[in-house]
Amino acid sequence: MDEEVIRAMARWPAVPAVFGWLRLDRRGRWLLVDRGRAGFDETRDGAGSPISHPGIVEFIGRNYTADEDGRWYWQNGPQRVYVDIESAPLVLRVLAVAPRLRLVTHTGVAVMRIDAGWLGPDGEVLLRTDAGPAVVHDLDLAMLDLAQDGDDIVLIADGHALRLQPCASAAQALGFVATPRP
Repeated sequence: MDEEVIRAMARWPAVPAVFGWLRLDRRGRWLLVDRGRAGFDETRDGAGSPISHPGIVEFIGRNYTADEDGRWYWQNGPQRVYVDIESAPLVLRVLAVAPRLRLVTHTGVAVMRIDAGWLGPDGEVLLRTDAGPAVVHDLDLAMLDLAQDGDDIVLIADGHALRLQPCASAAQALGFVATPRP
């Protein structure tokens, strides 16, 4: 977490958290949902608008973490901004396959270890990693070494086979809250 954020938290310890206006989509994009805007319509505007400024995206990524209840948030100075998560709290990009699978989160953290894996209801690859609960970016799925073993799908990574168990819910399998609210 940024030092300036830690100082702001100490200076203003009682700033209320906000919910429902920051989203993380399936591809690791931050989206602003401006519910306070005049004429806001949940159906039309509920998906949010992409945050594209590199400095803001990096700031969010450096100060993004989870609380003890599995609710992921961005610590924006003294205020926690809880994030609605479309697929998983972290989105993984595949940087290299052989001889070693190299994954990095959308926040720039290198994954060093994969602990468990699932195949989500929409065919997504969900992984519990040392960096946290994650989904592999859909454009990178073809780079993974996936094999069929009977009825099971197996991820071959660094000489090990990891069975991907089917799951009905990424949030349930990975242990996070997809839509945190007070």
